[in-house]
Amino acid sequence: MTEPSLTEAKYDYKTCFDKGYEMLAGVFGDGSDEVPFIAQMSEFCMAYQGINGKEFYSNPEVFVEGNLRTSAELGFDVADLIWDVYDIECEATGGKMSWFDELSPAINNTVPLISTEKDLAKLTPPDPAKSGRMPFVRDVLQLFHEKTGKKPTLRYCGPLTCVAQYMQFEQMILRMEENPEFVHKVFKFVVEEVQAPYLNYLFDLFPDGGCNGSDAIGSLPFITEEILDEFSIPNILKLRKLCGDRDVVQVDNWWGDSFAENTERYWEKKLAATPNYLKIQDPDLFKVGTQRGRNFATERGVPLQFGVDNHVLQEGPEEEIVKRIHEYLEVGSSGPLGNKFFLYFCNLSAQTPVEHAKIAVDAVKRWRAGDRPYEGQIFSGPDGVSAARSGEKGQWMGITNTGDIEGNLRAALDTAAKEGKKQIFVDIYESVMEFRDDDCATLVAQALDAGETPIDILDEGLIAAMGTIGDLFGSGELFVPEMLIAARAMKAGLAVLEPILTASDEPPKGTVLMATVQGDLHDIGKNLVAMMLEGAGFKIVDLGVNTDPQLIIEKADEIGADIIGLSALLTTSMPFMKITIEAFKSAGKDYPIIVGGAPVTRDYAEFIGADGYADNASEAVLLCKDIVSKAEKTGEVAVELAAAQ
Repeated sequence: MTEPSLTEAKYDYKTCFDKGYEMLAGVFGDGSDEVPFIAQMSEFCMAYQGINGKEFYSNPEVFVEGNLRTSAELGFDVADLIWDVYDIECEATGGKMSWFDELSPAINNTVPLISTEKDLAKLTPPDPAKSGRMPFVRDVLQLFHEKTGKKPTLRYCGPLTCVAQYMQFEQMILRMEENPEFVHKVFKFVVEEVQAPYLNYLFDLFPDGGCNGSDAIGSLPFITEEILDEFSIPNILKLRKLCGDRDVVQVDNWWGDSFAENTERYWEKKLAATPNYLKIQDPDLFKVGTQRGRNFATERGVPLQFGVDNHVLQEGPEEEIVKRIHEYLEVGSSGPLGNKFFLYFCNLSAQTPVEHAKIAVDAVKRWRAGDRPYEGQIFSGPDGVSAARSGEKGQWMGITNTGDIEGNLRAALDTAAKEGKKQIFVDIYESVMEFRDDDCATLVAQALDAGETPIDILDEGLIAAMGTIGDLFGSGELFVPEMLIAARAMKAGLAVLEPILTASDEPPKGTVLMATVQGDLHDIGKNLVAMMLEGAGFKIVDLGVNTDPQLIIEKADEIGADIIGLSALLTTSMPFMKITIEAFKSAGKDYPIIVGGAPVTRDYAEFIGADGYADNASEAVLLCKDIVSKAEKTGEVAVELAAAQ
């Protein structure tokens, strides 16, 4: 029998998801007798149906049928309908898109839409009925409603992440500190002139629709709680008000719970953004512990959602998938509000094995049927150990311990860094630690005037400070914004030294060529590593994002790179690391290649033949120093052998 095309319905979608939607309605009503589950899986559906990314994310009929058909065939409770939500508003305002055959598309904001007041003044608000792919979203919602008879959920990009798309993340963070008034103006434009008209246009068409914003960048440790309080939450509340005070206008996908100074207070902030339920997802949920989340939701009297890690769903093993799902189902559905709990798979990507998706669905059905081999066992919590992330990749962004429990970590690091040093170097160190750009530059100039050498200033002041910054980030004491601001102060001092270092032909500690691999437009992690390496005395050449392997090879030859650093944030782009390494080998190039990024593990690095792996920016610095040191020793031995001959 010929498979129906993706413009034709294969199943009766008006009935096959009925039970799932009934269970979800119960969660938000009088309670559900069984626990429903939902999933973010559009990219998985694209791969499962064998559809090109451009076609899938621009053709409403293909997108809707692909999602509905995949969900029905694999037995999901309800169908996913989450397109590339982070891109729509910015694209409609003129943002440049990058399209991929096997991945969802993404905004390419390497040249941001908004850098200055002039840029902001030039922008014209989009027309929701005509601009970009806003009509695609409208048509997707209409087709979903027609095919299922169910009300659709209107999706949008959370205000903070949306502004980051317009401004570029690092620049947004730095401008928040330098010129917060300007950043507030950008938020005002995005929320009042782009997002509110867009959502109200959709609400006019679907007045009973749900509504949810995606705001991953609005999470700790990408931002601080101060940024959350000043920029994020007020603009979510403003958007809700502009949309008729609909409480369905929410943002529910923040993570970072394990980084919060007070987790319960952080959950209160989550409820301000999403008043109808509390969502806690991995990796934070596994670290904080399911029982703690269940207790809080019960005390607050709100429905609860637990989210299962996309790494667990992709990597497995099968036992870990089942253990994780069964614990979350058992704890989440316990207590007086246990019938107001639902599960979330976040997220099934194009790289998630179909077999793992089937295992996850089967695990839910087994638990519902009473087949509960791990009943009564709690694996999550501060001391929990998961088999899902092998290769020493156990914590988010390589942060190993969150919270300075004894309150003395920074004091100890400061003492060690300052011990036995001249006062001028201590002053330079403190200027970086306290984010004082101008003072850092002035102090470096004073040190030079006093006869200190550029190398001593670099090593004893600037590099020492960035080492401490890296250690504090690695322990969870500092977040990404503080790293960026400290790096800016360090660069202010380095700018004073650079002309002298260049004129004296003082060599850097090594030259590192950095690139985010092909198919990936994310660069936050790469940029943090580059900053730390520059602070450690390395010369950095950054090729940016979505980088072709051949370009990396050509640039490595051109600059005589000592090390190649490859980054990936997406599981779907990880294979391009292997492709890049194989391209170097095929070309007969033997540059040391190191890899890193949120989904990358030490095991994977070994599997693809990388020469090194770093779990975080501080570890990357140590790794590069080790590689350069070994290369120097090898060179010295070679010279001695040649002399002996």
